[in-house]
Amino acid sequence: MRTLLVALGGLFLAACGGETMDPIDPNDPLASYIPWDAEADGVQTTESGLQYVVVREGEEGGDTPGPRDRVSVMYDGRLIDGTVFDSSYERGSSATFGVNQVISGWTEGLQLMSVGDEFIFYIPTELGYGANPRPGGVIKPGDDLIFRVELQQVVKAPEPRATDDAAWDTYTPWNSDLPDVRKTGSGLEYVVLASGDEGGTQPQGSDRVVVYYEGRFDEGGEVFDSAFKRGEAAIFPVNRVIPGWIEALQLMKPGDRWLVHVPGDLAYGPAGNGPIPPNAALNFEVELMDVVPVQ
Repeated sequence: MRTLLVALGGLFLAACGGETMDPIDPNDPLASYIPWDAEADGVQTTESGLQYVVVREGEEGGDTPGPRDRVSVMYDGRLIDGTVFDSSYERGSSATFGVNQVISGWTEGLQLMSVGDEFIFYIPTELGYGANPRPGGVIKPGDDLIFRVELQQVVKAPEPRATDDAAWDTYTPWNSDLPDVRKTGSGLEYVVLASGDEGGTQPQGSDRVVVYYEGRFDEGGEVFDSAFKRGEAAIFPVNRVIPGWIEALQLMKPGDRWLVHVPGDLAYGPAGNGPIPPNAALNFEVELMDVVPVQ
């Protein structure tokens, strides 16, 4: 989501501030792996140089992610001396992101795991941040890294989809007077292009959703953002997007495809956002693929 998301927080594997653990607490889950010993029992090494230990295996037959999938994990990141630089355990919540949106050591390592697995990874610098970590962070150029990772969930990437060009031709520029147009009390308007399962679960504000979408300016019809064109569905929390989307998503069920008209006050308002000018009305084609409840 380039312009649609209001905020999704920092990248989960960024070089954040941290604290030094000296010496390592013997009750620390990583205590027996710091300092790292590549020759220790159970350590496996891939052709790329990634090293890992299988701490726990999940149930047989659990999902294994591919490069286009998204995952939810709990993780703890350390420098080789035990310095914590990032930890979802400390935050008390899992992290969700695309397998191909993180450092290459993670992208490779995640695809070795199945749901329920817990691995310890030793990631050499060339598979981590190399010579270009975030300026001012704990991770320095050339640092190797150690991660504890628990794979909780895999969200399989839907197959690429195409927009409904006939619907765009019919309803845009937006015409509120057409008989199929439905209106809510807030001023949001939409047309149902296709319906999913009537018994499907409508997302709540704290849930994550998997969607294909395309956004166009109501005036002029120019496309400003499109998961359809990227060929990859987006996944994000319902309550982290513009107000018109928050409202519309909670009215939809998986399998629904709508054309949605978002007036300026339910979009980016007087501030605008990047290529979107102040108070611009926007039209979106939205296909809700799945709802992922927060665990």
